[in-house]
Amino acid sequence: MRSQIEEIVAGIVGQGRARVQVTAELDLNRVESRSESFDPESRVVRSTQTRSENSLTGGAEGQVTVGNELPGANQNQPAPQQKDSSQKNEETTNYEISRVTKVETLEGGRLKRLSVAVLVDGVYAPGANGKPAYQPRSDAEIARITALVRTAVGYDKVRGDQVEVVNLRFAETPTAAEFSEPGLIQSFLSPTKEEVMRLVELTVLSLLTLVVLMAVVRPLLRRVLESDAPMALAGPAGALALAGAAGGEAPVEIAVRENSTNKFLESAKINGQIQAETVERVVDMVRASPTETVEVLRNWIHDS
Repeated sequence: MRSQIEEIVAGIVGQGRARVQVTAELDLNRVESRSESFDPESRVVRSTQTRSENSLTGGAEGQVTVGNELPGANQNQPAPQQKDSSQKNEETTNYEISRVTKVETLEGGRLKRLSVAVLVDGVYAPGANGKPAYQPRSDAEIARITALVRTAVGYDKVRGDQVEVVNLRFAETPTAAEFSEPGLIQSFLSPTKEEVMRLVELTVLSLLTLVVLMAVVRPLLRRVLESDAPMALAGPAGALALAGAAGGEAPVEIAVRENSTNKFLESAKINGQIQAETVERVVDMVRASPTETVEVLRNWIHDS
């Protein structure tokens, strides 16, 4: 992470003009938690029980006792009481409530807090005496660099992350040659990455062109020269044969030579198309993987 931040900031302030320090606090504890939650709104009837009771209570009328049989006993008795009845109903309902059980396991090595400190140098411009003059960077530029670093590291305020970007003058002051326009010799001695890739591409294309010339054009020229030599030697003999013969064999010989020449040209054309397709494929491979191509050429040069 530190190298990535330095690369991003160096693209703004320049190579070697930024220092980055990253401190990551990790939680190495393994945490396992289990929880259950109930939802009373989502309930389902599981069972229902109903109970009903009826009762009837009567008075003292109809009872036979010694007192009731004596004369005049009924005069002292109270009025007959009325019968009482009661009814009792009970209903019990059992519900099934939704329950969710959650088991969560957090492994150790989690990022607990991140602290990033970035120190950037100021801006240097040629002074009156030719020496570099220091100028501090503006607050707006520091704020943009801070926002860029926060995005790169995945800043989380809730987690307690800290990102600080400070502009201070470095002890080593750059020389005048570092911020001046490079000359032709300096550009040749220290080319940029784009110039190196362009040079590699041109070198590969030149090698492929040389290979095509040696493998295709040279054999074709050799075949053409070898085929023209017998025809030139047979020219006078052919002329004599044409002048002294009856006229039947010369046209046949000319037709055979024309047929062989056409076949040779068609074969050369097909070979040229195949070689051209091969060259195009190699060029596409070089453009797609320039780094690997540089390594291959470096190995070739080292082996040779």
